[in-house]
Order: sequence, then structure tokens, then C-alpha cells
Amino acid sequence: MVNKKNLALVQKLLDNLSKNQNFALVKIDKSSHQTLESLRKELKKSQSFFKVIKNTLFEKAINKLSQKEKIFSRLNDSFFPLKETSALLILDKEWSKSLSTFYQFIKKETSLSFKFGLIDGKSYSASELLEIARLPSKDQLLANIIGSMNSSSSRTVFALKFNLLKLTNILKEKSKKSN
Repeated sequence: MVNKKNLALVQKLLDNLSKNQNFALVKIDKSSHQTLESLRKELKKSQSFFKVIKNTLFEKAINKLSQKEKIFSRLNDSFFPLKETSALLILDKEWSKSLSTFYQFIKKETSLSFKFGLIDGKSYSASELLEIARLPSKDQLLANIIGSMNSSSSRTVFALKFNLLKLTNILKEKSKKSN
């Protein structure tokens, strides 16, 4: 007989995964409760959700979703069966900030790591998620681009003014000597 509590948990997972297509599965091997709570607080600031889950229930939820969408069947083929204790990190639409927050946290706490993830309809392995998490945020990249564009134009303007500035300095020195 099927446990009603487990059915409710699978249904809740289905609802969360259907609403939020961006998520990562995290290995939480030998992590203390205090560590997970502090991580949960950090992630809450970036509108992310972190929940410890049972692997079998997660697999059942993904199996049900794979009947509707291909991307979940690819996850099922690539990363299942799951081993080791897991937690689900549900990311907001602005997922880069959440991944960066998680990456900063796992630099201090080595018992946590990525297993795999699904972001913008594409599945990523643990190493690929780490690379994405290391990237600077979108705002920072835009600032770098604007800064580099501004610096090249200001260097060009200074290069064009350089000879005139040099000439004015020479004329000032000559006028001082003649007085």
C-alpha cells in the first residue's frame, strides 16, 4: 500500500519543479543542521528555496515529469539512480545570484557540492554548474563592458589631446624663462 505522506511529498515536488524550471540537486554529505540552516538563510536573500529531499521521491517526481517533457527524461537517463544524501535548490528566474551565493558558501563548507542541475531548459553536470557559479553576475559583466568601452574612448581622446597639452606645457615653460 502506498504511503499517503510520500504521495503528498511527491506531489509537492511535482508542483515545485513544474513552477520553477531552474533547480540544482545538491549533495549534502555529512553536513550539520546548523550549516544547512545558515545556507538556507543566505539563499533566502536571493529568493531561492533549499530543501532536503529523499532521492527515491525525487526520482518518482522526475519520472512523472519525464512523461510530459523531454528535458526531464534526459535528466532521468543521465543522472539516475541517485546516491548520497540530497537537497533540492530551487532557483529564482535570476538564478545567477543564487548559484553565486551557493558557490561562496561551499568554498567555506566542503561537505556540500553540486550533483546536477537544470537551468533555462538545459541540464548541467556538477562541474558545469561550478563553472557557471564562478562567473560574475550579469550586472557586473555589463559594468565591465561599459567601463571598457568608456576607457577606450577616453584613451583615444587623451591621445588626441596629448600633443596639444605637450605644446602648451612647453609654451608655459618658455614664458616663465623669458620673464
